[in-house]
Amino acid sequence: MKSDVTTPPKSQGETKLACGHALAPAVVEAVLGAALNAYKAGTLAELLRRRPRLTRRFEQQLLRPIRLAAGDALDRTGVAAPWELLLRWAVTRLRPDGQASLQDIPRECWIERTSWRPMLAVMCQYGFAAVPDFRDRYRARADESASDHLCGLWSVGPSTFYRYLDKGKRLMAEVLLQPPSDGRGQLGLWRLVQQSVYERLGLEQPEQRAEWHRLQATRALLAREPAAAVWHLLAAGDIDQILATLERRRIELANDVATDTLLEALQGQPMVQMQQFRLALAVAALWHVRGDDDREQQAYERTLRLAGDDPLRLGIVYGALGKFHEPRDPDRAFSCYQDSAEFLRRAGLQDNPAEADAPLLAEYVNTLVKLAWIYVLRNDPRAKPVLDQAEDLRAMRALPSEVQALLEQAWGEYWRRAGDLRAALEHKHRALNLYERMGDQQSVLKTYSNLSLLYGDAKDFARAIEYSQRVLALEGQVAIEPETLAATHMNLGATYFWQGRYDQAIEHYRSALERSAAAKLRLLMGRAHYNLAEAYYKRFQALERPEDEQRGDAHAAAALALWPQDADAGAIEATRGLKREILGPRDNDSYDRLLPQEFAVHFHEMAEVQRQRAVLALPLEPQVHVKAHIAIARSYLTISTKEREAALALIHKHQLGDAFADEFDGLRAVFNRELTREQRVTAHWRQATSDLLPDERRAALLDRLVRGEPISKSIYAELCSVGLATASKHLGLLAERGLLVQVGKGPATRYLLPTE
Repeated sequence: MKSDVTTPPKSQGETKLACGHALAPAVVEAVLGAALNAYKAGTLAELLRRRPRLTRRFEQQLLRPIRLAAGDALDRTGVAAPWELLLRWAVTRLRPDGQASLQDIPRECWIERTSWRPMLAVMCQYGFAAVPDFRDRYRARADESASDHLCGLWSVGPSTFYRYLDKGKRLMAEVLLQPPSDGRGQLGLWRLVQQSVYERLGLEQPEQRAEWHRLQATRALLAREPAAAVWHLLAAGDIDQILATLERRRIELANDVATDTLLEALQGQPMVQMQQFRLALAVAALWHVRGDDDREQQAYERTLRLAGDDPLRLGIVYGALGKFHEPRDPDRAFSCYQDSAEFLRRAGLQDNPAEADAPLLAEYVNTLVKLAWIYVLRNDPRAKPVLDQAEDLRAMRALPSEVQALLEQAWGEYWRRAGDLRAALEHKHRALNLYERMGDQQSVLKTYSNLSLLYGDAKDFARAIEYSQRVLALEGQVAIEPETLAATHMNLGATYFWQGRYDQAIEHYRSALERSAAAKLRLLMGRAHYNLAEAYYKRFQALERPEDEQRGDAHAAAALALWPQDADAGAIEATRGLKREILGPRDNDSYDRLLPQEFAVHFHEMAEVQRQRAVLALPLEPQVHVKAHIAIARSYLTISTKEREAALALIHKHQLGDAFADEFDGLRAVFNRELTREQRVTAHWRQATSDLLPDERRAALLDRLVRGEPISKSIYAELCSVGLATASKHLGLLAERGLLVQVGKGPATRYLLPTE
């Protein structure tokens, strides 16, 4: 696998060591020349002891890759051993063909190709290798120096030879100044170190070598060097541990130049299908961190092919696909999580989850939590029963720490949106404790960001800022996921917004927008635009700058363009009404609060019902009330149709055939019965009341009666626009004609349609 992501090289003008002092190339060349002369004379150890300060300045940067590969093995063989390897490796880096070896150089490269001469001059002049005999070309004397031998072989004078030698040393200095820009250079050094360690420690048997590499992998992980750990595990042949490292340290590995070369080597190893499947998932995760959507999706397509018909693997990959689609297409993500849960149930959870395999149960709970998270992000209270189910499964069986931490995170966000900040903080801090015990730095940083938002909600602004700064202080020092950085800037901006510090809020909202746009995080971009609109409107309210109102309008429009239609109806409604609400009295509550359940499921229809109920509460013309009732009926019919279609879709998806035919017949009978009764009553009343009521007033009266709502004398007078005396007379006539039934007496008298 070839990566488009490489570590940018340092300037060739200078290098900066860990101690902070910059070294010019001329200094490095001078030190290198002294080291090469000492190596040739066999006095390198003495030189290092004489120059301890200079040695320490170089050691931290130049010997770090060697220490990662060798651990402390070379220290047992003398102070000069690591430096000797470093010099030998730097010479190999001069090879034009890129091979990390001083052997197997073809004849034509020794004799004919001038591009090889700087490397060959350094290699032979300083004793890294001898000049081979090419007697048909040049016969050297037994005591001839390397320089004379090469001059004769190349048919050049000493001045030309020393130009080659000087160029070779200059190129070596550049190699030492500039770390490898691809993994092949680094792995070449590690292989050189590996061979030296085997020889020096006497590791002749494969079992000895594998055990030594496993120990070094553990050391590398403790030192937060996962690429070195993967290399050692690859040498040990421990595929499962490599995959575990790829899964847990994806952020650091995605930004390491050696990773892609290591993956190329790994893909050539024999693996069972489940290992190939896990590797494909790990590769997708690496592309996710690098922000390459196309390659990430291609990796998931390969993973789906490797999953075959196995329900466990399908459950796992659909869970990962849900995570991929979550910031791009929440509806698609929701569908993937549902499919994931269904496949995992088929894999062994249908009968008794308590007896399922531990990894299967953990994956299922993980999917439940992700499904609940989608509900939470939509402010849908259906998140709670899903979280309750996950909690029940946790009570049955011990779950891995990472799954428990994710569950605590989801509970924390649920309770934040439910308005119980104390419960939210308890769950978030439990998640933080778990992540800290696991050493999962990325998840620790995510939790810091979440705690920043929570403390901002709680108006503890000092702690909110503190937790945000913990994340931002590490930017540039450690690899941080783009989502975490964008969300942290968003949360810090919200903290300043709640304090009325709109300039600082806008600054951080802009940073959040830039980072989410760079990583193509559509939903975070929409939230950033919304927050910017809100902040600009507030600043306009305070300072009355016309440009702030215009900027607010632009960001509100941008947010509406980004919100997925019908995926987050609450966000859409909040954005549409933002300007109207923000310029009037407003509290600091966000739109991210849980909705009533039916609103979460059928937001547009229930919002329409709510609007029409408000119309009915006003003393308006009967025609207006009729239209309101019809609009309400239409909304409920739409809800009924959507629920019926959802049931049909499930029947088709799971091939349930006619299992629910009776239920659908009953549903149809209810609809037909109500429709027939309404039509029959309307026709009967039209014929029997033509002398009393015009069509419009009859329709208004029947609309109420058909719904089973009783009417009184005053209601009749209002609906039919008649006086109370006329209303009393009409009601009596309607009762005599059998069109109404009187219930109650005196002031409690009411009239209903007769039962059939």
